[in-house]
Amino acid sequence: MERKNVSARAVLIALLFTIPNSYWLMINWGSSGYSTGQSFPTVSTVYFNVIFIVLLLMGFNPLIRVFRKSASLSDGELMVVYLLLSIASSIAGHDTLQILWPLLTYPIWFASPENEWGEVFQQHIPEWLSIKERSALAAFYQGDSTLHTAQHLQLWMTPVLWWSALVIVLTCMMLCITLLIRHQWVTHEKLSYPVIQIPLHLTENGGRVLLTNRLFLLGAVLAGGMNLLNGLHFLFPVVPGLGGSLYNLGQYFQTKPLNAIGRLPIAVYPFAIGMSFFIPLELSFSIWFFYLFHKLTRVWGTMAGIGHLPGFPFLDAQSFGAWFCLGVSAIWLTRKSIARQLKMAFQSSADGNSAERARIRYAIIGLIGGSIFILLFFKSTGTPIFSIFGYFTLFFALAIAITRIRAEVGPPAHDVPWRPDKVLVSFIGTRRIGAEGLTTFSMFHGFNRSYRSHPMPIILEGFKVAQVRGLSHNRFITAVILVTIVGTISSAWAYYAQGYHYGGAVYGEQAQCRWTYEQLKQWLINPQSIDVGAVSASGGAIALTTLLMMLRRRFIWWPFHPAGYALSLSFWNTSWYWFSIFLSWGIKAILFQAGGLRTYRRAMPFFIGLVIGEFIVGAIWTLLGIALERPMYRFMF
Repeated sequence: MERKNVSARAVLIALLFTIPNSYWLMINWGSSGYSTGQSFPTVSTVYFNVIFIVLLLMGFNPLIRVFRKSASLSDGELMVVYLLLSIASSIAGHDTLQILWPLLTYPIWFASPENEWGEVFQQHIPEWLSIKERSALAAFYQGDSTLHTAQHLQLWMTPVLWWSALVIVLTCMMLCITLLIRHQWVTHEKLSYPVIQIPLHLTENGGRVLLTNRLFLLGAVLAGGMNLLNGLHFLFPVVPGLGGSLYNLGQYFQTKPLNAIGRLPIAVYPFAIGMSFFIPLELSFSIWFFYLFHKLTRVWGTMAGIGHLPGFPFLDAQSFGAWFCLGVSAIWLTRKSIARQLKMAFQSSADGNSAERARIRYAIIGLIGGSIFILLFFKSTGTPIFSIFGYFTLFFALAIAITRIRAEVGPPAHDVPWRPDKVLVSFIGTRRIGAEGLTTFSMFHGFNRSYRSHPMPIILEGFKVAQVRGLSHNRFITAVILVTIVGTISSAWAYYAQGYHYGGAVYGEQAQCRWTYEQLKQWLINPQSIDVGAVSASGGAIALTTLLMMLRRRFIWWPFHPAGYALSLSFWNTSWYWFSIFLSWGIKAILFQAGGLRTYRRAMPFFIGLVIGEFIVGAIWTLLGIALERPMYRFMF
């Protein structure tokens, strides 16, 4: 099949929207941090800010057709805009550069005799990755100033460009890995890619198919109405709220051993119900089942007398074991395809695949060049080579795992409560990593906080969209690189511009910065050896995940999905959404039982409507809050 080029117009529109989109994401923090902020769109797998922008473009299409029919945006162009803005949003997201930019100079300004940061680790922060002259930071942290002066722009130029270069290189390396696994995961295995089903249906035939469906309109009105009611309840408490707030069921368990359950939130989020409708039943079942299973594990620990052990039941260590196992198994199962791709890349053949061979060659060159850059970057900070190798082995293993799980089962969210430096500390201790390595890795924590906003799965989803919409790959690859560059630089501008206005001492992420550097201080003043409990829990999780994968391959009826076990281990999103996932699972199971696949497909527009309705009203509340500079109803935390 002859493929159409990705239009330059769609790429240009996405690049132009990337700059105000970065501003939107950064200003969501409000004037003084989390408590004054709005909903954070990048904590779920579909971003409401991107859906809102795509719907705006779809709304302009009828007007464009009045003047020139052929000038309206096609379905493929709308999806290209969606994908590129999603990648840009991931880079500037709640768990990535919204954390990295505040971390760079936080320990310089907030160092004090009480916290001892200056004495413990300031000397290990490289000059070229931060600004170590405290007086130069006064205008930024005190506020009522502007970034847009030659002095202030020059002040941030060096650290921002170096960290931006690292982020851009890493994202391009993810693109290179995706090129190697694309053929197997997109063409050969034909995975379901549930996450992109909503934007694909939304943009089909310019939206005329879905937006005229009565079930879709019903779902959108119900979800949007709930969000509107909750927003009014937030502003005027006399108005009753409905569904969109957390209710802690754990407060009713006050006596031992049941009080070990702890916090057990119950909430109904229409968008989470709608998104969960597209994931396989065994996965949605596994997520809520294992979440409750972990709660019961706490009860068992109290009964067995081990619940008092520090870290029990070691959920972050279990999470590492489960996700690492999923990443390694994904590569192992794809090894033959990767080997064929590598062999094909360096063969001369007249079979017409010269463009694909060139892409694979460029991917290999990109991975080699990126690896050299990473090695030189971190070696220049004093980080030992084996720590660099270990850190990025874990980093990319997790990226591959998340990409595979998104492609195969498409959860509504995927936050992961571990990061590579914590794993290295647990497995080899702090001394072998070294003070310089721990310091640099702590600063880089901003690009791998919880992995809810991750660019690599969206890049792979882009190749799936290219297959569905009949688009060529070359221009899409170039567009990904361009939007990565623009998204990274514009996010730095958006963050520091707001910091100078409101004051970096109160604006943006504060708690995560304090926690990160307090943990670094503890690592340095109290060196940690191998954590036997965490290592054991990780080993047990690897064994359990392997067993679940084997049983799923052996028995078609096996109900427990290994990805559900990994996803259930999160501290945040699963706690918020598990009950909504449970409701979606129950509704979907009933529909399949009552009417089979036909009924399921007929019901799909209703559940897409739940997502779109809540996203649109939620986005409007967010934009109102930004315009009025006051908190509004937050349907995403």
